[in-house]
Amino acid sequence: MDALKAGVEKMKESVQGKKAEDQAEIAHDPTVKPSERVDAAFEAGKAAIKSQEHAGKSEIYKEKHASS
Repeated sequence: MDALKAGVEKMKESVQGKKAEDQAEIAHDPTVKPSERVDAAFEAGKAAIKSQEHAGKSEIYKEKHASS
């Protein structure tokens, strides 16, 4: 069960990482309105933090599975 949870967290990490990359791209695009770029930068930061949280959970579940 822990291996399954680790896989799910890894998938969530990947999704949030992609979301962060996409938002960072928008934040650095000079053709986008400044207010949208600020919002995108904020969302990119939130997604990056969530990605790190999921990575940590994934490692915890992986360790639990390995020790079982």
